Amino acid sequence: MMTAHSAQSGVALITVMLVLSIATVAVVSMSTARQMDIRRTENQLRQMQGWEYVYGLESWAKARLQQDANDNKLDGLQDSWRKPLTEMIVAEGSIQAQIEDMQGRINLNNLWVEGKVSEQDLIRLQRLFAYLKLKPELLDGLLDWIDDDMEIRYPNGAEDETYGRHKPPYRAANHFFTDVSELLLVQGMTREQYQKILPYVYVTDGYAPLNVNTASTMVLRCLADDMSADQAESIFRASGKPFEKIDDFLKDEAVIDRAIRKYGLAVMSQHFLLTGQIKMGKNQWLFSSQLQRDKQGSTRLIKRQRRSFANG
Repeated sequence: MMTAHSAQSGVALITVMLVLSIATVAVVSMSTARQMDIRRTENQLRQMQGWEYVYGLESWAKARLQQDANDNKLDGLQDSWRKPLTEMIVAEGSIQAQIEDMQGRINLNNLWVEGKVSEQDLIRLQRLFAYLKLKPELLDGLLDWIDDDMEIRYPNGAEDETYGRHKPPYRAANHFFTDVSELLLVQGMTREQYQKILPYVYVTDGYAPLNVNTASTMVLRCLADDMSADQAESIFRASGKPFEKIDDFLKDEAVIDRAIRKYGLAVMSQHFLLTGQIKMGKNQWLFSSQLQRDKQGSTRLIKRQRRSFANG
C-alpha cells in the first residue's frame, strides 16, 4: 500500500524530471537560436564583404578604362582592358572579372531617333534577325514597344490593347528600353529567341554607334547584305590591327565593294560591361556592372546587377 510519503516522493520526482526536460528543451532551443544567429551574422558579413569586392572590381575596371583613354584614341581587341582578371585568391575565397565593349553589339535604342525610326539601324537589326533565323515580324512588336504612340504597326505590332489581354496584363513601354530583358515582354518573343539574340544586343540611353574594331563576326555581318562569316572574319585578317578611322574601315579590301554606310559606326567606345564572379565559402555571387566612359576618360556606373547562390 502506497503511503502519503511515497506519493509525495513520486510527485517530487516527476516534477524534477519535468523541470529538467523543460530546461533541456530551453537550452537546446537557445543553442539552436544562437547557431542561427551566428550563421545569419556570418551570411550578413559575407554579403557585406561580397559587395566590397564588387565595388573594388568596379574601381579596377574604371582605372583600366581611364588609362586606356589616356593611351589610345581608339578601342580594339588588343587593348589592355580586354585582358581578364583571372581567378585571384582573396580572404575566404576568390574573385575574377572581365571587361567587354558593349558597343561591339547593337544598341536596341538606336532604333528610335528624334521621334522616328532610324531606318539604317532597323536594316542592320533585320539582318541580325535573318542570320539568327528569328521571325522578322518580331520587329513590329519591338518597334511598337519603343515608339511613343499607341498605333499598332501592321501586321504584327502590339500596344496596350494586346498586352492588356495577357495574364497578367501589362502595358507597352512606349519609351526607350531600360534593360535588354524587356525583350521578353515584347509580343511574340520567346525565351529561346531571346537567348539567341542576347549576345549581340544591349541597351543604353541615347544613340551609341557600333565599334567596328570590337564587333563580333555576327554583328559585322549585319553591316551588309549576304555577308558570310568567313567574309566578316577576313576584315580583321586583312588589316591585322584595329582601324584608326571609319574611313580606313570602309576602304579595307574586305569591305570596300560592299556599299557599307558610314552612319552609326565608330572606332572608339563609351559603353562597357564589367562581369565577374565572387566565391566565398559555399557562396557565390555573379555580378554585372554597366559603365560609361566620357571623352575625357572619366568612367561612371550606369547600373549594376548581382545574383547570389550557394554551392550546397
